Amino acid sequence: MDGSQPLDPRKTIFVGGVPRPLRAVELAMIMDRLYGGVCYAGIDTDPELKYPKGAGRVAFSNQQSYIAAISARFVQLQHNDIDKRVEVKPYVLDDQMCDECQGTRCGGKFAPFFCANVTCLQYYCEYCWASIHSRAGREFHKPLVKEGGDRPRHVPFRWS
Repeated sequence: MDGSQPLDPRKTIFVGGVPRPLRAVELAMIMDRLYGGVCYAGIDTDPELKYPKGAGRVAFSNQQSYIAAISARFVQLQHNDIDKRVEVKPYVLDDQMCDECQGTRCGGKFAPFFCANVTCLQYYCEYCWASIHSRAGREFHKPLVKEGGDRPRHVPFRWS
């Protein structure tokens, strides 16, 4: 929508259950109307079939719009004859270092966990997740990890 804005993957959401007839420009318009600040929207397609997978991504130009979208968790997409409730989550990246230790406590490995709680919004290695999320008020945060097909999922985390 706004090609002058740089895309920030940390202000990007995953939208699951996107109706296949919905186009990226329509998804962008709906999300911009709801939250403002949309600078990009894309619909994931199967590379062989060139057919929509039913998932999309929306990038925002500002943190407020991003937080408003992920806080909603679900959005009602209404456009022409489409009226569907879809899930919204932070878009989780593969190759991020731990925001807490920058890889020093995990041997330089990429961080497997992302905390989608608006008080965190950071990537963590296992050591730092356990340390930060054992604190009062954070013990109920749930980590997200990237799974196949660009879809983030919650994982159970057991305290040692």
